[in-house]
Amino acid sequence: MKTKLLTVVIMLCASFWIGACNMNDVDEGISLECGGENSVDDLSWLNQKLEDIKDHPESGIILYRYNAREIVEVQSSLMSSTNNSQYYCDGTKVNLENPEVYQDFLKNRVELKILYGIDLWKL
Repeated sequence: MKTKLLTVVIMLCASFWIGACNMNDVDEGISLECGGENSVDDLSWLNQKLEDIKDHPESGIILYRYNAREIVEVQSSLMSSTNNSQYYCDGTKVNLENPEVYQDFLKNRVELKILYGIDLWKL
């Protein structure tokens, strides 16, 4: 009886381990609309945003997923507001002027990757 129980426990652990490995493989294979290897160079509007902030060491460009869409956030210590620097991949500004919408964005966004610099506003 102990042998059967031990076998079942080992099989369950192995199943969870294999399942976890597969989930990580899926995460690494996510296709990013605007977060490719050279997205800052490939997207002209984003390259211009980089030009605006690159001389300031406390700056960054962060890619998030929010409401099933990718959003690029440009961060710089020169900015006076944190809710006016989010863009969709095509360069269209995201409207986060409503405080409730902005708070929902902050709460429910998922960081996908840092495209440039540091995550200044996370510090």
